Amino acid sequence: MRERRYGGLSPAERRAARRARLTAAAIRLFGSAGYARTTIPELCSEAGVTTAHFYEEFASREALLLAVYDEIAAAVFTRVRAALRGLDLPVAERLRAANAAYFDYLTEDPCRARVYALEIVGVSQAAELHQRTSREKFVRQSAKALQWGGASRSALDERLTSVALAGAATALLVEWLHAARPPAVERLVEQMTALWLRMLGPSEAI
Repeated sequence: MRERRYGGLSPAERRAARRARLTAAAIRLFGSAGYARTTIPELCSEAGVTTAHFYEEFASREALLLAVYDEIAAAVFTRVRAALRGLDLPVAERLRAANAAYFDYLTEDPCRARVYALEIVGVSQAAELHQRTSREKFVRQSAKALQWGGASRSALDERLTSVALAGAATALLVEWLHAARPPAVERLVEQMTALWLRMLGPSEAI
């Protein structure tokens, strides 16, 4: 039996479109009013869906938050990984490109940056664990980056160094969100790149 189509869309396509509208609405509302102050009816109104449709896609408001966080984190990870794989570039340039990919994407939309760095924090133990698991990808990728230079043969613990650098990147993003005069994104990139190069050692500065 053929699927019944409405407006040229199959049921699966309509459902995907509703889900996309809900995640887009969540970024706008969680990233402006804040997660704690945003209600499910407000999300539904912003997305143009019914409450019943909301619960077809997400078990709760927190489930939507985690889905949005994952969407942003996946996009960041894809961009950073692509930059780190620029094997024809010197290490310093790869690191600069990776940091630019990270900060450019997140600061392009302050709502996106706020959801990623602030609204996910302190929601619940489950959300904290979810965020930690997601960041593990960044830590693993960063640890590989450290192996490009002499850091892999130094007294530095690659994993702990990667955790520290991931935390520093998030802290700089939070500073950009909160500062009365946000630093230029280019300055964030240069600051983070300098931290990386200091960890790697002076031989990797060229």
